[in-house]
Amino acid sequence: MKTTKDISIASNWIREGKVIAYPTEGIWGLCGLNTPEIIKAIDLIKKRPTDKKYILLFASYGHLFKKFSFTDEIKENVKNISETFVTMLLPVAGEEKIAARIPDNQQLLSFLELIGEEIISTSANISGKPVCATAEEIKYTFNEAVYGVLDLPLGGEEGPSRILDVETNEYRR
Repeated sequence: MKTTKDISIASNWIREGKVIAYPTEGIWGLCGLNTPEIIKAIDLIKKRPTDKKYILLFASYGHLFKKFSFTDEIKENVKNISETFVTMLLPVAGEEKIAARIPDNQQLLSFLELIGEEIISTSANISGKPVCATAEEIKYTFNEAVYGVLDLPLGGEEGPSRILDVETNEYRR
């Protein structure tokens, strides 16, 4: 498993279609491009049910709005919530709700900007097991199943993000 402290190297790995471990604001995560192949790969790596959804991380609400259509009311709510440590459950016309987040961490935002598109993200653990707490634990847990680790500090938050259903204004987590 490769390791780097350089976000440009790690962003290249993502653009090349690799799955990597990286620090979020509050926990270690696994991420990759938002493609069916990467989703399947992460499902296998985590031993996760295939019907479980992933969080999408975007560099800005502008990127989110280019990818998905929302009502003006939802767009306004997104603008008020973006760049916080909250994942938003958002209604998308003709589809199931998506879980999206625009991070409030500059290191993570720079990483997303370098990638140039949204990524899927999930906790760095085998489903049902505790989340890995260090880069070393990630290497031990995932070995060669994950291509590399962006070995930088977490962003200073505690645990995973809260999840807010933007339509009902209720927290799910």
